[in-house]
Amino acid sequence: MEALRTFLNHSEGLSKNDMVFLIDHLEERRIKKGTVLFEQGAVVTTIFFVSTGILHHFNYTEKGEKKTIDLHDAPCFCTDLESFTEGKLSKDSCVALTDATIYVLTKEKYDALVNTNVKWSNFVKRVIEKTLVNILEQLKTIANKTIEERYLELVKTKPDIVQNTSVGILASYLGTSRETLHRIRKKHLFA
Repeated sequence: MEALRTFLNHSEGLSKNDMVFLIDHLEERRIKKGTVLFEQGAVVTTIFFVSTGILHHFNYTEKGEKKTIDLHDAPCFCTDLESFTEGKLSKDSCVALTDATIYVLTKEKYDALVNTNVKWSNFVKRVIEKTLVNILEQLKTIANKTIEERYLELVKTKPDIVQNTSVGILASYLGTSRETLHRIRKKHLFA
């Protein structure tokens, strides 16, 4: 719970009363590695706040290849925004890569929250805007850095992801092959 409070205070500056009100809308869950949070082909009806742990957000190409969209590490929010907001079938899946503590906000409670007053509607808008900014930053990194540079940045900024994620998932996340990632890792292991 403390990670959630710290994240919200740092990012949104909520009052104590606002914090209590928001937390009353959330349900804490401790999940095991391998727990499916949402699946391709179903409507996503939940937003997750990751307090501890790592989530693997992915989809499958038309050829059946598994492609990593994101690796969500604490603290962050996670959902399929298009499916959640528009009620469309999700094109993505999300599974816990490690044991994790998450906080769940259901669509029903989300709707009640945003319809309470303009303040909460604006709060949700700011969280979504920050999420979109983070996505744009990731896209800029992909466009402007080599795979090796992106890997080294990941090692530096998110070592838990590197240590707790398979080479295959990391390679997919970085947009490369396992073989290329092996060569990059080996090069820097002996450097």
